Amino acid sequence: MRAVLRLVKRRDTIQRMKRRTALRSIAGIATASAAQAAPGNSIQLHTDLAVPPAKEAALLADFEKRFLPLIRKAPGFIDAKLLKFRQANVGKAPERYNYRLVQIFESEEKREAWTKNPAHKVAWHEALEPYVQTPFVAYLYDIRVEGRRTNA
Repeated sequence: MRAVLRLVKRRDTIQRMKRRTALRSIAGIATASAAQAAPGNSIQLHTDLAVPPAKEAALLADFEKRFLPLIRKAPGFIDAKLLKFRQANVGKAPERYNYRLVQIFESEEKREAWTKNPAHKVAWHEALEPYVQTPFVAYLYDIRVEGRRTNA
């Protein structure tokens, strides 16, 4: 009887330990996810681009095949999007720019470090800039609040 009780007690102890380990892991993942998604110091750089219609297909191909694989490796990188202007719902449409490159980084310091990385020269100066008419404009934003869709 004592042997059975010891086995039951040991099994319960192991299950509690597994539960604690699992809960610690979940808490760690949640903390890391919250830190990455937290708007605290995150920034967005919006670069308005004028791209001739004849160069659009090549721009899109190089954005996907060359730019994204390089910038994804940059420390602090969160996301990048290449937007094509559709219409102005309120106000006046931009006269010159038909594309907007949006880059999101954990901080401006990390984005600045990316611009000094040799991979940035390939990603921007070789993969995107040849398709862009100059001048282009860039706006830096601090992310203050984010609203993400929930599956509720």
